Amino acid sequence: MDHAVASARQPVNILVVDDLPQQHVVMRTVLEELGENVITVASGREALKAVLERAFAVILLDVNMPGMDGLETASLLRTYRRTARTPIIFVTAYIDESEMKRAYSLGAVDYISAPVVPEILRSKVKVFVEMHRMHHELLSRAEEREAIVRAEAGRAAAEQARQRADFLAAASHALTRSLEIDATLQRIAELACSELADTAFVAVRGIGEFSTGLTVKSARRNDGNAPDFAAFQSKALNRAFPAIDRFVHRLLHEEQVEVEPAVGECVSEAIEGAAFVEGVRRVSAFPLLTGNQKGVIVLCSSEAAMPAEQTTLCQEFVSRASIALENALLFSAIRDGDRRKNEFLAMLAHELRNPLAPIANAAAVMRSASEGDAQVLRWASEIVGTQVEHMVRIVEDLLDVSRIARGTVALRLTPVPLSIVIGRAVETSRPHLIRRSQTLICDEEAVDIIVNGDVVRLAQIVANLLNNASKFTPQGGHISLSTRFADGTATITVADDGQGIDAEFLPHVFELFAQADGSLHRSLGGLGIGLTLVRHLTELHGGSVRCKSDGLGKGSEFVVQLPGTVAERTMPALAPVVHLNRKAAIRVLVVDDLVASAESLEALLTIHGYIVRCAMDGATALQAASEMRPDVIVLDIGLPDMTGYELARYLRQDRACRDALIIALSGYGQEDNIRQAMEAGVDHYLVKPADLAVLLDLLSSRDEGQSYDGVAST
Repeated sequence: MDHAVASARQPVNILVVDDLPQQHVVMRTVLEELGENVITVASGREALKAVLERAFAVILLDVNMPGMDGLETASLLRTYRRTARTPIIFVTAYIDESEMKRAYSLGAVDYISAPVVPEILRSKVKVFVEMHRMHHELLSRAEEREAIVRAEAGRAAAEQARQRADFLAAASHALTRSLEIDATLQRIAELACSELADTAFVAVRGIGEFSTGLTVKSARRNDGNAPDFAAFQSKALNRAFPAIDRFVHRLLHEEQVEVEPAVGECVSEAIEGAAFVEGVRRVSAFPLLTGNQKGVIVLCSSEAAMPAEQTTLCQEFVSRASIALENALLFSAIRDGDRRKNEFLAMLAHELRNPLAPIANAAAVMRSASEGDAQVLRWASEIVGTQVEHMVRIVEDLLDVSRIARGTVALRLTPVPLSIVIGRAVETSRPHLIRRSQTLICDEEAVDIIVNGDVVRLAQIVANLLNNASKFTPQGGHISLSTRFADGTATITVADDGQGIDAEFLPHVFELFAQADGSLHRSLGGLGIGLTLVRHLTELHGGSVRCKSDGLGKGSEFVVQLPGTVAERTMPALAPVVHLNRKAAIRVLVVDDLVASAESLEALLTIHGYIVRCAMDGATALQAASEMRPDVIVLDIGLPDMTGYELARYLRQDRACRDALIIALSGYGQEDNIRQAMEAGVDHYLVKPADLAVLLDLLSSRDEGQSYDGVAST
């Protein structure tokens, strides 16, 4: 109000246009009583310039002026936006009817003859001045009202934004109070129905370690007893909301969709007419997506339409709910991983203790047996050898898993006949099948197929599948092994009629440490890593593996597919040969700081006719090498005074050992260890416990004067 009064008291501008200076004086004298700003100019051009500089409440315009007359000036004034509606009063000493008509056609508000009557002129000018002042007052008040409306809208928007922020902050805080999946889903439903809908449903597929079904939580405003989701789907979605039903089904039931919905994408439908469930008039669905699981939030509301700001709030809430669910799933995965790790460690201890018991028993029998009792010694050695082989397989599987996890598995790719791979795998698994009186049926249709791969690893793939089939097939059961070739792909199928695989566990059979029966009293052994190795080794060869089973008690089938070609001619397999009774002229230096390992190897080589000497450290080995000039040196890598690499370099610098065959025999089996050994001058690298047949073959190569290059690793 004060602003309006102040604005009303401000003087306004009045423009007088006349070419006679005395008229300027007259007009100023007549109009000065009004208390306004009277501005005088002497021509039409000056008038046009003046209206560009300021606004005028009224213009007094002389009709007869030299150059540009009053009518022409008025015509140009009307073309300006500022003076298009400014009142114009024409002043003239000669009244002409035609000029008067033209003046009124140009928007003149009055036509006064000179000399003017002061009172009449002041009265008329005052009317237009007041009208001008009132117009500006109305504009000012309109601007004030508009500013008030904008301020109110801004305050309302700010309040809504604050409320949204408060709700989202409270929701984020509530969702972080628990990392339990069920509690998180229930809290999502409760928060959604408290602010966004009257009833809310949350459904997520695949929650749980081996679950493939739906986990559903629901909530109703002011009532925790919401209707069942499945019943709601069948009653509401299928009948009233076909688009929602398709959206939910696409999210929860289809493995893959052409276009994945984004977090916050909304599908909403409204019911026309009567509500179908307790006043519900609209249902909206939002995808609740995490890294591996797919879910949906369904909101039921009594409002027919969802405002745009409500949709935005829902999308922001769904985004936070997705993050909370992702955190809960990650926590569950970490907890499950920790549980599986503990179970694995328990199983590992169990699996390692099992072979130690018969070894300890065999050692006790050997200590109690009389001297020269060959039968007892043979029985004990067979027991120890069998159990050591079992422990070696366990350790090798663990090392393979470690190598695969670090990506350090090195394949020696060569063209390999599939028949050789199958033959080696069957030989490896034969003892398992014999012990359980199981029948193996082989159907090698693809006998002439060549696969490019590592024969040892390929045989390991098939042997692991055969061992797995044997383990889960009862005594006297049947196992089939078949090979096929089509379209450049070799297929190896291992099937059994054993206990089968539960449908919920089937997608997880190739996961590390995953076992359907993880109880400590389970009757079957194993660490749950064999099938993991199968999958990784198959993928390293550019192939794939899949598993099929109709359920528990209905057997299982594993199918491995590898790139292959048809062989032009078959390649015969070479059977390993263990050479006995070597020539006594071969001198062998064994370097190992583990006394038992060195002495047992000395005993073995002595039996085979070699001259053997042992050294327990690097300095003793260098002295012994100078004295005996060995033909072969078998050395450990980890020595007390120097590494095996350093010892190998010293031996190569010694003229007495420059041409000796150096074989590293170590418990370190990483690729980097082998590389360093080769760079130091080692000829062959064996990993403890080494295959003695391989070691004797290497010694035989020296005996027969053959030359070997490369690494022999077991």
